[in-house]
Amino acid sequence: MSDGEVDTPGVNMESIIDNLFTRLRIIAVDVEKVQRAKELLGSMQRRTTFMQLLGPGDDESVNKADSDLMLLHNKFSINSNILGNNVMSGETVEEENGEEISEDLCQVAFEEDRWHSFFPGFEILNTPFASDMIENRKCVELSVLQICERKLKAYLLNGVRCFMLNLFEGTQRDNQVLMVKLREAEISVSKEFGFPVVSTIVAKLSPRYQYTGALSSQFLQNGIKFIELEKGYKLNLTVNREYSDRCSMNNIYVNARFLLGDVQEFDFILIGEEIQLVVQCVCADHLNCCVASGGKLYAHMPVMFPGRCHRFHVSYEELEDLTFAREVGINVVVSNIVGTPAYLQNLEEAMAAMHCDGLRLYARVVLNEIQGCDGELNWSIKGYDGFLVELTAPTMVPDIMHLCPSAECFMQLAYGSKKPILFDPGYIDEQKLRVDPAHYFYTFYYPDKFVVPCQHKNQTRYFSLLQDAIFQQIAPVALANIPYCDHSHTGADSLAHAVVTASLEVHGVAIVVIGVTTRMVQKIAHFRPQATILFVSHLRSAEDYVSLYYNVTMLSYRTKFIMSHQRNIFRMAIYALAYLIKRKIAKQSDQVILLYNNEEGTSFPERYLVYKVDTVHFALHMAETLFPMAKDEKNSLRDIDAP
Repeated sequence: MSDGEVDTPGVNMESIIDNLFTRLRIIAVDVEKVQRAKELLGSMQRRTTFMQLLGPGDDESVNKADSDLMLLHNKFSINSNILGNNVMSGETVEEENGEEISEDLCQVAFEEDRWHSFFPGFEILNTPFASDMIENRKCVELSVLQICERKLKAYLLNGVRCFMLNLFEGTQRDNQVLMVKLREAEISVSKEFGFPVVSTIVAKLSPRYQYTGALSSQFLQNGIKFIELEKGYKLNLTVNREYSDRCSMNNIYVNARFLLGDVQEFDFILIGEEIQLVVQCVCADHLNCCVASGGKLYAHMPVMFPGRCHRFHVSYEELEDLTFAREVGINVVVSNIVGTPAYLQNLEEAMAAMHCDGLRLYARVVLNEIQGCDGELNWSIKGYDGFLVELTAPTMVPDIMHLCPSAECFMQLAYGSKKPILFDPGYIDEQKLRVDPAHYFYTFYYPDKFVVPCQHKNQTRYFSLLQDAIFQQIAPVALANIPYCDHSHTGADSLAHAVVTASLEVHGVAIVVIGVTTRMVQKIAHFRPQATILFVSHLRSAEDYVSLYYNVTMLSYRTKFIMSHQRNIFRMAIYALAYLIKRKIAKQSDQVILLYNNEEGTSFPERYLVYKVDTVHFALHMAETLFPMAKDEKNSLRDIDAP
């Protein structure tokens, strides 16, 4: 991307980058504070869990939990209702064996007895609404235009681990506040579970083409969905993002900052198909316009600028969104369109210029708008890291969803490449579109996550029930009948296929993957097991994207203590089993598949075993099962005999 593609008079790329970096680093401070608080809380929970399982002298002094608690209280400004009033007042610290330890839910016996066995095998849920059977396959789309923060904790309690932000809606400060609320909700749920809770956030970039912003909340509260603009009325067409969610008759936001330098006096600007504005004065951040042809102004209407404007070059809003995502720790961004290879190259060059080339770039695809049989989007499979698949509204309601061969080929290639597919079934859920049985795989099997709005228009859960019923029927058939070929160099594809097959045969409730990379998780998720995939790793960067894969939950395990490979695998295995038992995912005699590295120095798991859960003696069983060895060598793995 050359400087000429993004420059406006008096503005160069260096000044743009410096301005964005300075402003957005200030915005990111609160997010960093909450993230650090999460890490401290996770460290405390890990130590208390191992103290209960292996004794107080396992690897680190439990006194450190008290120092971390004080640091969490003194250094980080977390609301008292997040960690609980007792924690902040210091009432959770008690004396045990002459040491101070932080009271935590981990200290409750893994066989739940808090309700005196009145509800054996059940858990009392503190959520305002019941959970669906596909909660972990949802990606909840948050919006600053709706009241979503009240539901964040409920979604996390129900098992949702993927969220989506639309950066085109609202200001950056609004989106940052929403992110902080989500991270605080993670801390609250983590405190309730006794184990770390992490989720993945996906950011939708502003469109490169020009659109108006959202109407002011004042109009929405009064039930007004549009503004009537009359001929001769004077208004401002502004690029100030403070007005992106508060458009009115006097100020209309449009994402066109880089285009203002090409606009001249008396130019015509078209909004939608009816409204025409004539430019009377060009200012630094807005245009003084007069309505030449009136009409109804709705939210997010397309805007057409004069032909001399560079409408197809990277926009200022895209650069701003990319920098915002990087500064606040979002690792996945979604382009508004797939575009062309030249469009992708231009976007990648812009990301490199903004030091955002480490982000994972997805593309938005409208599936039933793809036409023809020539596979026009096949090139995008290699270019993008994943896809957000949406549907366009039908002209007739209800109507059958029609897919051209190019659309079917695109979905097959995207699934075959093992890249995440996020599918928005909104029109199917509203029963405006019906799915033909020939398209069941494209709709119910291939997608990793299903995008749902934070505020449901209806509570019928039609799509959830339909998807679960059809998936239960086609998943085993697909695993058995779909042609399979191992394309890996190490046999990892065959191992993943064997693990999923074993989980179906023994009716496993979970697949625990212990490793340092997400490649095996990606391969296992590709075969769509019905069991929960629990990824246990110390990899911090994996938290930002691994939950996008099918049915994956990440359990963070990070420690600064240096130990042998076998001991580390052993501790991660019992930590995962403790989580499954505590969360009622695995019960007595349930089958769990454990996948781990047997040989030190390998980053790819190469051995798996099927374990019949014993909720009392699982730590002892893991010490004897994971690494068969001489009896006198087992003491190096466990300290179970510690008093």
